[in-house]
Amino acid sequence: MEISIHNRKDKIVHFLEEYPDIFTDIEKRYIMCYADALDKEKLIPDIIREVYDELSVIPDENNIYIGFINLISEIYDIKDKKILEIGGGVLPRLGKRISTVLDTGKIVVYDPRLSHYEQSTDKMRLVKKEFRRDSSIDDADLIIGLMPCEAAEVIVDSAITNNVDFVLALCEGGFHGDEYDFYESPEEWINSMIIYTRREVENKGMGQLKIKSLEKYGSPYPVIYNDRG
Repeated sequence: MEISIHNRKDKIVHFLEEYPDIFTDIEKRYIMCYADALDKEKLIPDIIREVYDELSVIPDENNIYIGFINLISEIYDIKDKKILEIGGGVLPRLGKRISTVLDTGKIVVYDPRLSHYEQSTDKMRLVKKEFRRDSSIDDADLIIGLMPCEAAEVIVDSAITNNVDFVLALCEGGFHGDEYDFYESPEEWINSMIIYTRREVENKGMGQLKIKSLEKYGSPYPVIYNDRG
């Protein structure tokens, strides 16, 4: 059932009042302003997507969390897997959704901005830290990331170093063209990521790099994963 813009805004206002210290004032204004565009836009920015999914105001057919989980499930039976998510967000919506479909499996979610209101469960462990290249992956057998910007490079390097399967939905990769960035555009960065990851996957005997799409959910960016065949 669709929610009217008025009811949607009421839910958002109530949420932001109930949890006033999760987001900055600028982020709060951004979250509120986007309520009018939800019916027109499929690709919703990260913190807005987290809040809107928390409030169940995103139609399932436009919900990229649902789309990404369905895509992963086409590649792996995740019910019994030990999953590591890097860049889980302020509200770990992907991790929460995955935790509800696990049997013996578990998911660990890393993000330095994880809300202090969020709590770990028997299926989902939350780690309020930045995941680095030298961070331990424990005994994870699948690493995932949903549009984690620069952390995409960390996901690939950690997966390759530890010979662990991965599914990574890329995004624009953050800012490009400044003096600290070698890449001048999102396309250049994405192409470089694909070339680098394909070479590393093949060199380390992790199968072949495959590419899928979440375009149905508004994302123009590729999803890459290793296929051991």
